[in-house]
Amino acid sequence: MAAKKTTTTSTARSNGASPVSSTAVRNTSIPPRTTASTGTQTKRPAPSHDQIARRAYEIWQSGKGGSQMENWLRAERELRGI
Repeated sequence: MAAKKTTTTSTARSNGASPVSSTAVRNTSIPPRTTASTGTQTKRPAPSHDQIARRAYEIWQSGKGGSQMENWLRAERELRGI
């Protein structure tokens, strides 16, 4: 059986240089959480009852909401940035 001839197309391999290491990639769109001691993100204050009620009402008025509870929970999520 004849031996196959292999060639390298990478210039780093052909000139004797070591291959370049790659940086780890995060495969998600969610940013990493930061701790309080090293946190660069500022914490938002909790939305008030009136702010949530106003946003839930806006959701209901849009005609794209659901039940009262669903609108309230959606308003809370939106205002908290979750």
